[in-house]
Amino acid sequence: MTDLSQVVFDSQKFRGILQSIRLRTLQAEFPMIEMDRPPTEIDWNYALLCASALSAVPTERAQNTVLRVAAACLALSDTDDTHKSAATAILDRVGNHRSVELAESRDLVQPGLWKQFPPLLRLETIKKRLQLSIPLSSGENLAVNSFQSELWKDAADFDWVSVSAPTSAGKSRIVREWFLEKLRQNDRFTAVYLAPTRALVEEVSADFREAAPTDTSIVVMPWDPELDQTQRRVLVVTQERLHLIQQSRHPFDIDLLFVDEAQGLGNAERGVLLQQVLDRAVEDRPGLQVIFASPLSANPTILLSDKPAAARSRATTSEAVTVNQNLIRVEGVYRAPAKRIVSLVDEGQVLQVASFELQQRATRVPMRIAYVAHALGGSDGGNIVYVNGADDAEKVAKNISDLLSEAEDDEDISNLQDLVRTAVHPKYSLADALAKRVAFHYGNMPLAIRSEIERLFGDGKIEFLVCTSTLLEGVNLPCRTIFMRNPQKGRGRPLTEADFWNLAGRAGRWGKEFQGNIVCIDTDDESLWPNLPTVRRRSNLKVATHHGLQDVAPLISYIRSDFAVGSDSASENLFSYLAAQQSSGRDITHHLQRITVPAERTEVERALVRAVEDAQFPLDLIPRHAGISPIAMQRLLEHFRATGNDPHDFTLPLPEEPDSRQRYQDALVLIGATMTAAFGLPSGPGETDRRKWQLANLIVNWMKGMPLARLIEQRATGKTPIAKAIRDVMADIETVARFQAPKYLSCYSDVLAAYAAERGIHDVGHGQDITMLLELGVSRPSEVVLMALGLSRTATIALSQYVTVDNWTSSESRDWLARQNIEGMDIPVLIQQEIINLTNAQALSHRKSE
Repeated sequence: MTDLSQVVFDSQKFRGILQSIRLRTLQAEFPMIEMDRPPTEIDWNYALLCASALSAVPTERAQNTVLRVAAACLALSDTDDTHKSAATAILDRVGNHRSVELAESRDLVQPGLWKQFPPLLRLETIKKRLQLSIPLSSGENLAVNSFQSELWKDAADFDWVSVSAPTSAGKSRIVREWFLEKLRQNDRFTAVYLAPTRALVEEVSADFREAAPTDTSIVVMPWDPELDQTQRRVLVVTQERLHLIQQSRHPFDIDLLFVDEAQGLGNAERGVLLQQVLDRAVEDRPGLQVIFASPLSANPTILLSDKPAAARSRATTSEAVTVNQNLIRVEGVYRAPAKRIVSLVDEGQVLQVASFELQQRATRVPMRIAYVAHALGGSDGGNIVYVNGADDAEKVAKNISDLLSEAEDDEDISNLQDLVRTAVHPKYSLADALAKRVAFHYGNMPLAIRSEIERLFGDGKIEFLVCTSTLLEGVNLPCRTIFMRNPQKGRGRPLTEADFWNLAGRAGRWGKEFQGNIVCIDTDDESLWPNLPTVRRRSNLKVATHHGLQDVAPLISYIRSDFAVGSDSASENLFSYLAAQQSSGRDITHHLQRITVPAERTEVERALVRAVEDAQFPLDLIPRHAGISPIAMQRLLEHFRATGNDPHDFTLPLPEEPDSRQRYQDALVLIGATMTAAFGLPSGPGETDRRKWQLANLIVNWMKGMPLARLIEQRATGKTPIAKAIRDVMADIETVARFQAPKYLSCYSDVLAAYAAERGIHDVGHGQDITMLLELGVSRPSEVVLMALGLSRTATIALSQYVTVDNWTSSESRDWLARQNIEGMDIPVLIQQEIINLTNAQALSHRKSE
């Protein structure tokens, strides 16, 4: 087959056909461009013959070519029924049934065309469909592609599986089906789906709530009362939430653990915590099954390096192709400021093929991006514009909307505008952009708004969506075309090639499009594109705990700085991880062996031993507070001692207490002096620390359950523009109130308890879980239960004014919701719909169980 594929690809005639297909399909995708020369005629008989010959070759190049020929044959107008029939047969042969279904839905071929194939070809199609059909214990058959079939077999045969495949291959879907099958087969089963972000937690948990067997609890937070009450459960959580669960329950037995976006193990901060929860899961249950999924990479085996010796393992890299992609460059023309030239990038070769005109010359960067997206986006929707920050997202969305005419009224759009104005601010620019079917999307936005934006974009009601790097974190937002210019992952951090191709994988919706387009703008400016891609390459995965010890210089510098506050958060995370292992009595020799220089290995080992031996607080605080150095904890303890004050003077109050803001500010100042610079640098002598006062005010009001709109009103003074106040508050909620504050304030409370115990005091503090109050942003137990059911904070806060019970069970809260006249409540329509949808889903689940 390799020899045959080489013969096909060496054919000058076939190469010319492929180029003509690419040009023809590009012209169909972007009818507004002017081709430099008309594409040549296509000999479809020869093209389909070559595609048929390549259909048995599993390489990415071959499969991409097969799909390109077959999809073009179905979509272009100069093919006859015989050609389309052959193209359908080829797609069936490679297992791309969803593209066949797409052709049927667009009336390009008649439904069930395969039944009219000649007998031998019909038998081959039947055989292939049977091969790509998985019988489930429910009695149904699951239609899959070749990649999904292989992954299912690996999951059945191996304990640890690491699979690497393109973004659109269908990894998450087949893993979800594996979860459901294991749940159907076992009355007692705990499965954990580790998601990288809270946004993905909500999306995945909603899918599980709809499909999971009855009597299965879907848990998204450590404080869900059903976590300990059911035999069969799926936990859809971030690594932070799983860490909390593991610390409060020992051992916590997991039967099946899936790590989505497993390339996150290479992150110098959150990746270390991910490694820690994985280690703990194996320690608690050595026989659990672990599945890692990552984008296309060269070394998926590295993720299996910490598996138990007895575990059967398999690592695979799939080159599955489900949709074609066009990599396009758009560049300016000298002395023609409104003209742009279009080039296609194919297997590393750049070919100028067309040009187009902007509405007018674009003098500013947001305008330039907007004009190109508007010119090429067309009227079919499915356009994502990638930008580098929330402020850029708002500016580009405003520019695009200014180029569009007012759209017809739509009830869904109107309801979303109402929610935006009520839940965020009446002047939030998102509401204005939506009137033109444009939206922006970034990670700090309220979940209820972000989810509705995603739904309306998927339905085609939002035509242009301007996004930030949340697209790289597993958010399911496939599109037809993605536009980008100078793409970065945060300010000043150019996308790596791996990140670029992960992002590009969003272009092309399997089952909705035959191909996707990645449009790179201003690629003639090298300063904007330091990693300008030409060929998709497999990236190298890394594990942060391994990498940080192999390149040990930053860790050594951190140790030699005497663990200076805020000097190196990545090294502090690694040191904390190793100290947790050391303090728990585990052998860390295999970790230290990764340090190649003996003197440096000895220096790190001595620092760890000294840190643990010098700790004068309970050693279980070290693994409990991942990412915080035991040296920092000891500094805090010594500060408490040096004051000689009563421990009650330092306790964190409940948010409703009258002096709560001042006491939280005092705590943040003390944490800044001893532990971290996350809340701003320390103030000079005699200065008022305004930033920590601002954060203390936000933290207190957030825990009280104050709506986002009120929090923004507090920040939006005459000196701060509304748009900036909105972004700043949402960013502070996400990074401070829901992440940094729970991390450090819970450690502060535990170290304070150790200090109090030294003084013979054991009742310090109010007994509330500070991490829960901060992460959820509510303080009443009834509100916690509502959020555990799956309601967003926005919906929970809206409902709370009608809730008079403070303590109830999940069952009681469901009964209460079922009795309410939700549509009669004075809350936005979309929030009403969220509550009604949840109530209906709960009722359906109850009927199934009966």
